[in-house]
Amino acid sequence: MELFKSYNFFTILNESIKLLPKNGKLMAFIAIFSAVLSSSFLLLFNYSLQSLVADMLATAQQSLMPDPSSFDIPADPSSLSPSDPASFMPTPGLITGQLGHLGDDFACLLALQAAFVLAVSIISFLSAVSTILVSAVSYSSKTLSLKDLFSSIGATWTRPLITSLYVSGLAMGYVVVVVMLVAPLLMYSSRVAFWMAVLVGITASIYYLYLFVAWALAVVVSVVEEGCYGMEALGRSARLVKGKRVHGFLLNVSVNVVVLVIYEAYRMISGHKGLIMNTTMYGVFVVSVATFAKIFIVVAYTVLYFHCKKHHGEEIELHGSFFYQYAKLPTTQ
Repeated sequence: MELFKSYNFFTILNESIKLLPKNGKLMAFIAIFSAVLSSSFLLLFNYSLQSLVADMLATAQQSLMPDPSSFDIPADPSSLSPSDPASFMPTPGLITGQLGHLGDDFACLLALQAAFVLAVSIISFLSAVSTILVSAVSYSSKTLSLKDLFSSIGATWTRPLITSLYVSGLAMGYVVVVVMLVAPLLMYSSRVAFWMAVLVGITASIYYLYLFVAWALAVVVSVVEEGCYGMEALGRSARLVKGKRVHGFLLNVSVNVVVLVIYEAYRMISGHKGLIMNTTMYGVFVVSVATFAKIFIVVAYTVLYFHCKKHHGEEIELHGSFFYQYAKLPTTQ
């Protein structure tokens, strides 16, 4: 019956939905700007990728295939030596130049991918920080101007950035451990080993959503609580989330299920051929849905943060766009 008590999962979900219209213009600006910017980078990446791949394929074809002009019969046929295959092959210098060009294209491809991932990561990070700030202000029934929002981002972005790097390190370490457990199973051709690998992967994914509660809450702590970041924020979130971790886990599961249903509905409406013909538009759709889902889960975690503080008997007061933490002190008679 714990789920139906005050400050439970359904309460957090309901408050998160009701929190969106508060400072609604700022929240809409963050959501639309993030989605449009991410989609624009995706379209730019897709166009650049198609150009690079086309150039790489053309270069590879020229490197591996002989020049068609080499098959033309010259005016003096006696100048050709039938026993000399080199007379029909490209020169070594030409092959070396083409392979060098192919290597340059491959380096550009890696740089393009790295730039795209970096750009999307920066957009996602700034939108998360902005959403936390606006959500915290809205939860305290106060308003925030766009100027104050930019000022607050400038004053706080370093703390959540450091914490996000720690979280990314933990997540990567977790993925490496899971891969090390699954990889040996996939080396066997038996069905039992395959289904064991699938079971391990599913279990690891579910447990990741459970671990992610404290990690995501640490980023909220880094934004809201001054001077708290990195390992200190992770420790603070681990203490705060005690008694509320299951609620955060259910938030993660519910949002992921909704997103999965949306993707499947789009796939069923478009059809398999539609997805192939409109791969770019499907990518834009996926990025947009992921952006909106990310913003909502950040709002929900901000609400969860306040619930965790109340659960542990702490209070928070908000002055302008800055946060000051107060803990309840026992009084003596």
